[in-house]
Amino acid sequence: MSRLLVIDDDPIYHKMIANALAEESYQIDFASNGKQGMEMAISLSPDLIITDVMMPDITGYEVARLLRRQPQFAQTPILVLTAQTGLQDKLKSFEAGADDHLTKPFEPAELAARLAALLRRAESARTSRLSPAHEEAKFIALHSLRGGTGCSSLAVNLAVGLFSLWKTPTALLDLTMTAGQVALMLNSTLKRTWADVAHYSPAELDMDVIQSIVAKHESGLAFIAAPTYPTEAETIKGESLGAALRLLRSSYDYLVADLPHDLSDIAIQALDAADVILMLASPDMASLRAVAAGLDTYAKLNYPPEKIKLVLNWTFPRRGLAKEKIESALSVPVAITIPYTADLFVDAINYGQPFVVDKPGEPISGLLEDMAFLLSKDAHKKAKPANPTEAWQRVYKRYQERKK
Repeated sequence: MSRLLVIDDDPIYHKMIANALAEESYQIDFASNGKQGMEMAISLSPDLIITDVMMPDITGYEVARLLRRQPQFAQTPILVLTAQTGLQDKLKSFEAGADDHLTKPFEPAELAARLAALLRRAESARTSRLSPAHEEAKFIALHSLRGGTGCSSLAVNLAVGLFSLWKTPTALLDLTMTAGQVALMLNSTLKRTWADVAHYSPAELDMDVIQSIVAKHESGLAFIAAPTYPTEAETIKGESLGAALRLLRSSYDYLVADLPHDLSDIAIQALDAADVILMLASPDMASLRAVAAGLDTYAKLNYPPEKIKLVLNWTFPRRGLAKEKIESALSVPVAITIPYTADLFVDAINYGQPFVVDKPGEPISGLLEDMAFLLSKDAHKKAKPANPTEAWQRVYKRYQERKK
């Protein structure tokens, strides 16, 4: 049973909080002012603390600040519950060290939900501190400022390829919020999407919330789909996505993100977080202009050059610009060239079957498996797996053949 400490000088709110949480399994203690609350916190070691702001002795902000200075309360969730409704008041709560801010009068259901989220997050953090540290995910983002370059198809096949190689937790993130197609390309029913967590603030998000929108492909790959309607996408804020990415990185070995064809807040959040950016280009002038604009923006954002890999995708059969001219014009080497294989890409989209797993014998499947291997973590690439997967064995066989 979790123990809560409520610090509020108004006895009416003592009763309101007790009534709001009557059906929850909490032990609740009440303090009538800040100093008493501090003393009770030290003696009781509650699992969560709720504090008002305006009290006769010290403010709730000061209570939060003083508690955070003590190692005993460094990780204890603190919720500021106050009649102060301004943005500056909310910012003061977070600056003081509070985990969340809720205004009076409150809805009982919202209070219960906020407390449950805070306690879950605290328990998750406690468990992670006790368990061996999990190496953060390697995050690969696919980006293009022009549609039609194959970002979504490559993201899907690359993510499936990474999972097929290592059989470790891998997630594909559809961040093309206005027209995402990842669920379609995986032949999966669209049940839950990013829109289902859009109403959570960054402070409310935890891994339980994120896992509620994670779906599984038949291959074992995890994915989060984009919403169906553009109006739903408008509710998703960049700060919330940033918080979600931080949580996902601690739970997976690989993250692959299909980004929107723009430089929106959503795109920037993902680009900032990415370890590798695969910039997609097709061999035509319109695409190269978009790539040049993207590279210029990356430079202004101070992304290191080694973070960016240019991928040339031949989306039409003939008369494209030569690779050498593209490299010369952009002053960036092409890291990988995807040959023209339109029928295979179209079939994969129409039937929802990524060709990396559906047709592993095709040359393009081998190329993308090799690409997945090259983008893998060094720890994975340097040692032969104890139980090599079929995908790993195919990559190894091709490597041996190239050495001959």
